[in-house]
Amino acid sequence: MSERNGKHKVPGMFYLCATPIGNLKDITLRALECMKTADYIAVENVNRSRKLLSHYEIKTPLMVFRESNRDKKGKEILSRIQEGATIVLITDAGLPAISDPGFSLVEMAVEEGIPFTVLPGPSAALTALLRSGYVSSRFVFWGFLSRKKKERRDELLSIAGDDRVAVIYEAPHRLLQTLQEMEAILGERSIAVCRELTKRFEEVLKGTPGELRSAFQEKAPRGEITLVVSPGVNAKDSLLQEDQALMHLQNLLARGIPPGEAVRRTARNSVLKRSEAYDMMLRLQGKKQG
Repeated sequence: MSERNGKHKVPGMFYLCATPIGNLKDITLRALECMKTADYIAVENVNRSRKLLSHYEIKTPLMVFRESNRDKKGKEILSRIQEGATIVLITDAGLPAISDPGFSLVEMAVEEGIPFTVLPGPSAALTALLRSGYVSSRFVFWGFLSRKKKERRDELLSIAGDDRVAVIYEAPHRLLQTLQEMEAILGERSIAVCRELTKRFEEVLKGTPGELRSAFQEKAPRGEITLVVSPGVNAKDSLLQEDQALMHLQNLLARGIPPGEAVRRTARNSVLKRSEAYDMMLRLQGKKQG
């Protein structure tokens, strides 16, 4: 713990540290040095992190920070930093705070004015983007899609109406269901299923959602999975058609989106004019005949 002139405590430092997504050799020298000299390393899963830390003989004390204890443990971590400790946050793989509980710790640090910085490194999203071959200067990262059926459908409809590459994380046991929903909404749009990136059995399969679903029905998917949806040919070609626009509008209204905003979003992402989307909304609400 540091003190200035022996009286006033000097705040420590908070590091967000990227770790390998598969191959342990992908760690950076700076990350290794920081983890070895820190007062504590905050980890999501001790057993998974121990493999990396033991490989590089890192014996820094660990703190468990995960979804189930993020509020209580987050306050403890930030309190220790305020008292002068240097703490490194790592996730099971890749960059912390990206689709994992670390984002809440970052929010708390910002609110408390606690200094932090990022030690860059491996990222499953960017690795999959390049590995898919759908290289584009414009892409959108979705992380994990919602587990709620209506919200997930709305998210897929948004992807269908977007000409950018989309990067999505998915769990192996939900892949077939997601591909089935993609088949209904994205049609023949090409997708890459990137599995076990940087590991010995790295695999990238490309095809339409239907083709990929058939492939994985024969051989169940395993390991870490990232989906990359190819870009639409152009924005016009990726706009929602009338039946898709109807589903999109219904989902927005069901989620409590105000009618005017729901109409605006539907018109923006579909072939419908705003007046046509408005008429569709009135019909859904039973305010217009026809």
